[in-house]
Amino acid sequence: MAERLKIAVKGIVQGVGFRPYVYSLATSLDLKGYVTNTSDGVTIDVEGEKLPEFVARLPKESPPLSRIVDIVISPLPEEGYRDFRIIASQDDGTTAPFTLISPDVSLCDDCARELMDPLNRRYLYPFINCTNCGPRYTITRSVPYDRKNTTMSVFAMCEECSGEYHDPKDRRFHAQPNACPKCGPHITFTCGRKSAVGDQAMEKTVACLKEGKIVAIKGLGGFHIACDAENREAVEKLRERKRRSNKPFALMAPDIERIGLFCEVSEEEKRLLLSNRRPIVLLRKRSNRGYMLPEALSPNNSHFGFMLPYTPLHYLLFRYPLSKDRPSVNCQFRALVMTSGNLSEEPIVKNDDEAMEKLSALVDAVLFHNRDIFMRVDDSVLRVGRRACSDSERRQGVDGDVRFIRRSRGYAPEPIRLETDGPEVMGCGADLKNTFTVTKGSFAIPSQHIGDMENYETLRFFEECLENIKAIYRAKPVAIGHDLHPGYLSTQWALRQVAEGGEGVETFGIQHHYAHMGAAMAEHGLARKVMGVILDGTGYGTDGNLWGGEFLVADIDGFERAGHFRYIPLPGGEAAIRAPWKTAISYVSDAAGNEVMDYLKAAGFVERYGKEAIASVLKVRNVQKISPLSSGAGRLFDAVSALIGLCDRNTFEGEAAISLESLIGEETEEAYPVNIILDGTASVHFSQTIIGIIHDIEKGEEKELISCRFHNTISNVILRLATWISGTYGLKDVVLSGGTFQNMYLLRRTMALLNSAGMNVFLNRSVPCNDACISLGQAYLVRERVKKGHATVLDDQVDS
Repeated sequence: MAERLKIAVKGIVQGVGFRPYVYSLATSLDLKGYVTNTSDGVTIDVEGEKLPEFVARLPKESPPLSRIVDIVISPLPEEGYRDFRIIASQDDGTTAPFTLISPDVSLCDDCARELMDPLNRRYLYPFINCTNCGPRYTITRSVPYDRKNTTMSVFAMCEECSGEYHDPKDRRFHAQPNACPKCGPHITFTCGRKSAVGDQAMEKTVACLKEGKIVAIKGLGGFHIACDAENREAVEKLRERKRRSNKPFALMAPDIERIGLFCEVSEEEKRLLLSNRRPIVLLRKRSNRGYMLPEALSPNNSHFGFMLPYTPLHYLLFRYPLSKDRPSVNCQFRALVMTSGNLSEEPIVKNDDEAMEKLSALVDAVLFHNRDIFMRVDDSVLRVGRRACSDSERRQGVDGDVRFIRRSRGYAPEPIRLETDGPEVMGCGADLKNTFTVTKGSFAIPSQHIGDMENYETLRFFEECLENIKAIYRAKPVAIGHDLHPGYLSTQWALRQVAEGGEGVETFGIQHHYAHMGAAMAEHGLARKVMGVILDGTGYGTDGNLWGGEFLVADIDGFERAGHFRYIPLPGGEAAIRAPWKTAISYVSDAAGNEVMDYLKAAGFVERYGKEAIASVLKVRNVQKISPLSSGAGRLFDAVSALIGLCDRNTFEGEAAISLESLIGEETEEAYPVNIILDGTASVHFSQTIIGIIHDIEKGEEKELISCRFHNTISNVILRLATWISGTYGLKDVVLSGGTFQNMYLLRRTMALLNSAGMNVFLNRSVPCNDACISLGQAYLVRERVKKGHATVLDDQVDS
C-alpha cells in the first residue's frame, strides 16, 4: 500500500464526532496529515507506516451516530506532514457534492448524568449536549455542518465552552450546539403578565402543570402542548380547547417503568423507546385498573402513544428538584400529555411570535427558549408487532415487525439507499399525510412529515422544507412526479412549477396506488414485474372513480389493474367519509336490494337513525353526480365499524377502522363468505359478508368476534386473489402497501397466509405504508423512467 492516501468518506459523518474519531485513530497509529469536513462528506489526507491498519479500522470503529455509505481511497505522493490536524471545513460551492445530514438525536447518558449532577457547571441546564447528542437537522441552515451554519451562530462560546470545543480529546470537540448557562440559550416562562427566566422559569412551568394548567413548551422541532396526563379535568379541557375530537394525544413518561404502569411493553418496543431516536411508540393499554389514565387521552382505542424524554428540557420537566439545594430523586409526573403544538390540520408551530398568535387561546402559559428552530419537525410515530426483529434486520434500519406511522424527528432527513445512481427528480406526494422526496445520486431523501395539504400554511411549510432539502443536498430536480387527482394542492403545485417557467422540468402523473407500490419497490430495489395489494381509503383512479381496494401487476414502466373491490356509491361523497353510517347504508343497499330497510332494521339502524334519515341517504346514493363510486378498503372498514355500532362518525382519519381493530381480543379462524368474480379484471363482492354480519348482529354475537371474522375475511380475500394472479401472471413477489396495512392484525395474518402459499412478501420498511410513502414511489418511478428516456406511461393517465 502507498505511504500516503487521500480518503473520501461519504455518509452521515458531520456533527457526529467523526473528525475527532479520525484524529484519535490517526494519532494512536502515529500517522500524519489532516482531516476536514467538505460539502461532500469528510476528507482525510494521511501518511505513515500503519496506513493498512488505519484503513481497516476506520469503518469498523466509527462513532455510533455516524453512517458510512461510501469510502473512496486514492494514493498520493509523500508530503512529509509533521503532525495530524483537524483543519477548517472546506466548501467548493459546486452543486454536485453533498453530504448527509444527521437527524436530531436524544440526550446521551453522559449528558443526562451531568444534567443532574449538582457539582457540574451545566447542572439543570436545559440545553446541555455533546458530540454524541443534541439538535442537528432542526438547527442546520446550510452545509458543511459547522456552528456558523446553524442557529447557534448567535451564541458566542465562553472561554470554558470554547476550550472544550477546540480540544480533540474532549467529548464536546466540535459539538456545534455546545453551550452552558453563561453563554448559551435560556428559557423564559410567561403566564399572562407574569414572566420568569432560567431556574425560576422551569420551577413555574412544573408548578403550572401540577396545578392542572395547560402549557405550550418550545422543544426541538416545534412547540408541544402539555398537561398532566393523570389530571382528567386538564385532559378534557385540552381536548375541548384543541377541538381535536377523538384523535389520541401523544404522551411522555420519565422512564420505561412508568410507561409499564399504563401499557404493555415488549422488548422490541422497549428498544425503540430507549433508542436515541426516541419516537412515539404505540403501546397496548394495560387492563390493570390500578393505573388508569383518562379515557379522553385515547378514546375507543386499544393503544396509547408514548415516548421518553429526548431533550434536557424534557428531562427537567419530570425531574426538576423542588429545591436546587435538595435534589429530587422522585419524578414530578408519571406521564405528561406532549401533543403537537398546532391548530387543527396546520403544521407544528416553531416561532415564538407564531406561538403567541396561534396557541394563546389553547394554553394557560408558555415556556419559550431563544435558540431558533430553523426546520420544524414533528415527532415520529411507530408501531411494533409481536415478532422481535433479528440483529440483521436492525442493522438495516426499521424492519421486521416495526412499522412507521409517521416518519419525522429522529429519522428525517436520513436518505434511503437506491440500487444505482440516477437523475435528480422529485415526488411531491399526495394530499393527506404529505411528504415529498428528492433524489440525489444513489439516494432518495424523503422529507419529514408535512401534514395534510389542505391549507396555505401547510403549503408554505412544504415549500420551506423543500428549499432547505434542495440546498443541503444541492439537488436540482429535472422532473416531478405528482398524483393524478386534479384537486390536490400537491398536484396543482407540481403543474404550476412548469407553468411558471420551470425550464427543462417535466411532470409525470403517477396513479396513487401505483405510487404506493413504487415506494416498496424503491426500498427493496425492485424493477421487475411484481404484484401489489394496495388497500387504503381513497385514491384517484385512471377511470375517474375512487380506488382503494386494488390488486395490481406492475414494474417500473407501468401497471395493470388485475382486480379490485366492487364499486359502491359514497352517499354525498366526502360527507360519507366523515359519516361511516352513511357508507354502511350504501353497502347494505348493494347487498340487500329491495329488502334494504328490513336488513337495516335488523342491524338497529332504523331505531338509531330513523326511516326518514335513511331514506334520504338512499336517495342521495342513487345520484351519481354527488355520490362517486369507490372501491376503497377504508370505506368498507368504516361501514362495518358503523354497522356493529362501534363508530358512526370519523372525527379524524381512520377512526372507525382503528376502533374496529382495537376490538379484536380472542382470535378465531372463522370468516364470512365472499364472492369473487374472475372475469378479466377480478371483482370482489362483499354482499355475503355484509349479510353475514347483520345475521350475527341479530343473533347477538359479540362485536369482538364479528370484528375478528371480518378481518379474517379480508386476509382470506387477499390470499385467494393473490393466488389467482400468481397463477395467471406467473408471479411470486407480492407488495403490500396502503394505510389499511397499518392494521397489525390484518398485516400479520395476511403475511402468514401469503408466506404459507410460497409467496415473497415486500413491505414498506423505512417509510410509512400510508400516504406518506406516496412521494417516494413517485420519485422512484419517475427517476427510473427518466433514466430510460420514457415518456409518461399511458396507464397513468385518466381514461377519457
